[in-house]
Amino acid sequence: MASLCSVPVAAFVTTVFMALLLLALHPTEAQIGVCYGMNGNNLPSEQQVVNLYKSNGIGFMRIYGPDQAALKALQGSGIKLFLDVPNEQLQTLAHNPSQASQWVQNNVVPFASSIRYIAVGNEVQDSDKPFVLPAMQNVQNALINSANLGGQIKVSTAIYSAFIANSFPPSTSVFNDISFMGPIVNFLNSHGSPLLANIYPYFSYIDDEKDIQLSYALFTSPGTVVMDPYNRLPYQNLFDALVDAVYAALAKAGGPNIRIVVSESGWPSVGGDSATASNAATYYRNLINHVKNGTPRKPGQIETYLFAMFDENQKTGAATEQHFGLFTPAAFVTTVFMALLLFALHPAEAQIGVCYGMNGNNLPSEQQVVNLYKSNGIRFMRIYGPDQAALKALQGSGIKLLLDVPNDQLKNLANNPSQASQWVQNNVVPFASSIRYIAVGNEVQNPDKPFVLPAMQNVQNALNSVNLGSQIKVSTAIYSAFIANSFPPSNGVFNDISFMGPIVNFLNTHGSPLLANIYPYFSYIGDETHNPLSYALFTFPGTMVIDGNNGLKYQNLFDALVDAVYAALAKANGPTIPIVVSESGWPSVGGDGATASNAATYYRNLINHVKNGTPRRPVQIETYLFAMFDENLKTGASTEQNFGLFTPGQQSKYGPLSFGS
Repeated sequence: MASLCSVPVAAFVTTVFMALLLLALHPTEAQIGVCYGMNGNNLPSEQQVVNLYKSNGIGFMRIYGPDQAALKALQGSGIKLFLDVPNEQLQTLAHNPSQASQWVQNNVVPFASSIRYIAVGNEVQDSDKPFVLPAMQNVQNALINSANLGGQIKVSTAIYSAFIANSFPPSTSVFNDISFMGPIVNFLNSHGSPLLANIYPYFSYIDDEKDIQLSYALFTSPGTVVMDPYNRLPYQNLFDALVDAVYAALAKAGGPNIRIVVSESGWPSVGGDSATASNAATYYRNLINHVKNGTPRKPGQIETYLFAMFDENQKTGAATEQHFGLFTPAAFVTTVFMALLLFALHPAEAQIGVCYGMNGNNLPSEQQVVNLYKSNGIRFMRIYGPDQAALKALQGSGIKLLLDVPNDQLKNLANNPSQASQWVQNNVVPFASSIRYIAVGNEVQNPDKPFVLPAMQNVQNALNSVNLGSQIKVSTAIYSAFIANSFPPSNGVFNDISFMGPIVNFLNTHGSPLLANIYPYFSYIGDETHNPLSYALFTFPGTMVIDGNNGLKYQNLFDALVDAVYAALAKANGPTIPIVVSESGWPSVGGDGATASNAATYYRNLINHVKNGTPRRPVQIETYLFAMFDENLKTGASTEQNFGLFTPGQQSKYGPLSFGS
């Protein structure tokens, strides 16, 4: 659906509709964007639209062509963009590399910091199909050669369900034109790009209401509706079945690890069978809540773009085409909707996990620990090795895991691919639904550094062999000592680029984050003259540091440390790699500034702060607090034993903390 939009001017602002959405929409960890279609003569100005996105915390936008007014309004907004090459421009860009280069120079380079994806064509039909791949290649080459943006901005194309044949059951699906899609899949593989897919349960439902129940399309079926007989995966909603059909087609075309971004999905509120405000509310509400979990075939968050921001009164086709909007043009400033989307699209809490260290002889059992996580609403855990009792206790808990390959196993996994495969079979496959990341080494020093990248590659290959390569992200955990010239933050560089450069390339290729252990405490005690305690504890009353290179202002040391890593990534050709803060904490005993009061202040302020991001990257930061317990067998400074949020007796040291919803 090229650029739909909907919501009846009257019906979509009814009290009943608002109540339905407000009761059911919940914060989600998935990245949710909204498509900004412009096929209307009564729409707000581009600047008003950008302001509306910002006021509702909508951090991602798709537009269907390089509208200059919209691109200029987006500058400095913090909103990330998915930009289309319109279908009518495909032939020109396919036949003329110089035109593709000019298109990139005019429409991408000035706005590059905002752009995540370029969709070269949307639901392209037969007459234009021959131009898609050459246009993709020419745009990609222009990004690389003339703008040095090839690693930052991903080039793809947007398909829809009509490109899939044999979609029932999902595992039998194939692309119905493999001569067209096969080379595109090869391109996506080569450049680490996702496939963009427009997924509309609504159209599948109205095409076959006899066999497809409305509840199956609206995510409201009470149980399994379809059991795929070939892989025994159960389907409770049509959205999952449609997405997994595309995943199955990708796998058969040589792209089993290609990620899908749902580039459009929506439900109309007027104009056709079951096109009601109530059904649209139910669909959007449930979609937003659902995509944080992924599909039966590919559990894990699905980046998803709702279609669309506004009803569009100049769209042609069925009457429903004009009514896919979340907002009516006339009611675009509705206060209730602002509150609604703020809660639905921009969670109030960032993803907060806690590291579970086991260096103590007085700690609770693994099952007790998992129960303690659950009772405190802690949904993310890091463990520093594949402890089988902990892994088994986690099964069925809903807690997601960051799992380490211990440093003492790096050499073995680097030198022996079969050992890496066995490690994955033993420690990952049985627990795969819980695992988000594998940290191949933690703060690795010489002489183990040469083993890190080969071990990462072998673990990645082992994951690929069991179809987990796109679900579980492989990385390694660094710390601030890996960064040189960290003041001001924009000067940050990796102090061993021969080690980190290839790792950054790996992360770019596989879409993995860099894991970084960030400790303002250690920076503070290392230089108390220049780092006031208040700067380390998030309590400094104003700007402490202005970065002279970019004018960014720093009010706390955590942001400065994180942005120094972002600066180093950018200089190593990884400007879009996200950072997951894999450890951060403050000790309560044993050194300068190590008091229970300071630790409580640090943890509370950190949890509250990371939902906003840093001056350089103002987006939520997934963060793991260090650590769950005081650990009485840790060696080193006496502070090392006193980073726990809880005592071994399972008592909170700092009272209730808000770990997120």
